[in-house]
Order: sequence, then structure tokens, then C-alpha cells
Amino acid sequence: MTIGPSLLLLWCLDCFGDKPFTKKLTDPLLIFGRVPMFFYILHLYVIHLLAIGAAYICRQPVSWLWHDTFWMNSIPDDYGHSLSFVYAMWLMTVVMLYYPCRWFADLKQRRKDWWLSYL
Repeated sequence: MTIGPSLLLLWCLDCFGDKPFTKKLTDPLLIFGRVPMFFYILHLYVIHLLAIGAAYICRQPVSWLWHDTFWMNSIPDDYGHSLSFVYAMWLMTVVMLYYPCRWFADLKQRRKDWWLSYL
């Protein structure tokens, strides 16, 4: 299901990509596409911090998020959120990371240090 709509979206963006309205939609995607590894590394930490904050706010167990057991998938039975909450957190993460990614994309364009090409 995911590859079909993705291919249709790519076709639409290719056909109508030079229109002013479409350009406003595709410019943020270009920012993320210019710094994919930077986004990937940064989003892991941001999502973890948001999960800790959400657990505190929703009065759910938090201690498992602070220890190494977090990476071992030992999720407590009474921990969880609705799908709409997860989508809201995803959208908030993408919006929050747009600005650091835009800054880093500009940095990569200004400077040509060898290590910047890896991020």
C-alpha cells in the first residue's frame, strides 16, 4: 500500500513541480533530502525526549525510558498512546527538526569540509 501512493506522489511532483503552489510544498522536502543522516540521528534523540515528556504528562511509567531496558523492548503493560497522539507527536517532531535541518543544509552549502558530506 505504501509504494503505490508514493509512486503516484512522485509522478505528481515531477509533473507539477514547477508550479508556485507545489514549490511551496516541495521546498521543505528538499531540506530534509539534503541532510538525511543529520535528520535521522537528530530525530532519535528528539523522539526519545518527547516520549519521556509524554510519559510524565500522561502519568505513565517513565523509569523504563531512562535505562538501557528501553532499547530491549521491555515496555510496561500500562504504557501506550492512541494513534492520533502518535501522529501528532510525529508531526511535531518533523516540524521541530525542520529548522535545525535547514540550518545544517545552509551550513553544508556554505562550507565544503569533508565531514559535512557524511551528514
